[in-house]
Amino acid sequence: MKNIERGLSLNNKMGKYLFVGCFPGSYEMGMANLGYQSVLKTVFDCPQWRVERLFTDTGIRTFEKSTPVAEADIVGLTLGFEIEIFSLVQLLLVSGFEVYANEREENQPLVLVGGPLASLNPEIIAPFADVIFVGESEESLPDLLAAWEEAQDFGLNRQETLLYLSRFPGVYVPRFYFPQVSGTFFKGFKKIDTVPEQIQQQRVDISRFEVFSHIYTPQSYFKNMGLMEINRGCSYRCRFCAGGAIYRPLRQRPIEMVLKMINNLKKWTSHLGIIGSDVLSHPQWEDIIKYAIKNQFTVNFSSLSAITLSRHREYLPYLVKCGIKTLTLAPESGEVKTRQYFGKGLDDEEWTDLIENIIRLGIPKVKLYFMIGKTFHSAEKDLDFIHKLCRKINSNHQLSISYSFLVPKPHTNLENMKTLSFLAWRKERELFETGLKKMKIRFSGESLRVAWIELLLARADRFLAQEIPKLVGQKNGLVFNQWRTVMEKMGRDFDEWPRHPWEDGLFPWSIIDNEARNQ
Repeated sequence: MKNIERGLSLNNKMGKYLFVGCFPGSYEMGMANLGYQSVLKTVFDCPQWRVERLFTDTGIRTFEKSTPVAEADIVGLTLGFEIEIFSLVQLLLVSGFEVYANEREENQPLVLVGGPLASLNPEIIAPFADVIFVGESEESLPDLLAAWEEAQDFGLNRQETLLYLSRFPGVYVPRFYFPQVSGTFFKGFKKIDTVPEQIQQQRVDISRFEVFSHIYTPQSYFKNMGLMEINRGCSYRCRFCAGGAIYRPLRQRPIEMVLKMINNLKKWTSHLGIIGSDVLSHPQWEDIIKYAIKNQFTVNFSSLSAITLSRHREYLPYLVKCGIKTLTLAPESGEVKTRQYFGKGLDDEEWTDLIENIIRLGIPKVKLYFMIGKTFHSAEKDLDFIHKLCRKINSNHQLSISYSFLVPKPHTNLENMKTLSFLAWRKERELFETGLKKMKIRFSGESLRVAWIELLLARADRFLAQEIPKLVGQKNGLVFNQWRTVMEKMGRDFDEWPRHPWEDGLFPWSIIDNEARNQ
């Protein structure tokens, strides 16, 4: 696979220190992940550092030079979702050093974890990470590495180094904080005197740097596609959205920087992927698309807002010119009242009109994304909505459905929501899938088992997380009976505990000072 990569060659860089960038998934998915590529490039540009990669399907040594991970100075991971914690633990178990951070020896690598999960609930990472970085790292990561270098120059030992790093903004060193839990109440943290009370989530000025693909390969999930981020954050405030909660406010890159990124990508690919939580909100969106079309790119998008598309029908012909074959939009719910509560807007008539326009203008297929297992109404209302849409557009073959379960995430407006039970989720799934089969609509959905573990981990604390190494041996931590045994010993019911939020409004993730949430 190395021989067919183009673009940045990590092997060409010499450096005093080794950073191993681990991806919690396959090579195919890792090279399609712009956040992972961005971290690699950021460290690569640091003068003293060389970079190697590790994926879950390329062996237990590094991808570049088959170096044992234990020889790294820093092992870095970017975790996006709760389930990826299993990959972190599995990596540590096979890498030849201690899985628990407080048991690592003086000469073993520092384990640094960042990414969206670190900003949502760092406590489920806490037993395994020496350092957790909370927030956006593009500007802070070089400073953090430089601080680590200084600690080495000062001759500080491991404990002293971690204490030194803990003073930097966004840096959370879990070993200096001691969570207090009493039954269903989270009581807060005791800590050593010299570390911050809370960890300030870091946000950056994205107009100061570019984020686009640097390594291109046909083995990537997106097949040689060049990715670029044009904005970050979102103008909408959907109650369930974890991305909105951790990336607000909406920030735009200047048009000159976006066009420069396109010119860089043009050297390597004719397939462009535009990334952003709210890409249509860019004030020069039409200019960007015209430039991409003029330069003969095919274009794909990470997500599109149905509300924005409904208000700006003039955007639709550009999507046709870009070669879009399937447009994915997210009603989330079939009930208007629930959509409005979520922050999704658009009534049934507006949805029908939008989809009719999309298909009439020449985009062959529309995929609609729903959340099921909602406490607000049953899946029957989702099915009614889909049935009405199908009758209006007069073709089931142009619609497909994707679904997941409603998992209340930390820092969102739903973090205090009590969920349905596992059995109720299963009934909802059966009802939804049976209805879609009757309508002969193609669909795909999230694993019920994975969704329940995701819910459990989304609300978990450090004490539950430290049991994970006992659970990863079979089926990647998804064996329910093992979880039942572990949680029973903790006095927690596997079927009930995940459904309920912590009482009194204090959570394990309250260690994070989330400015966007507070606003």
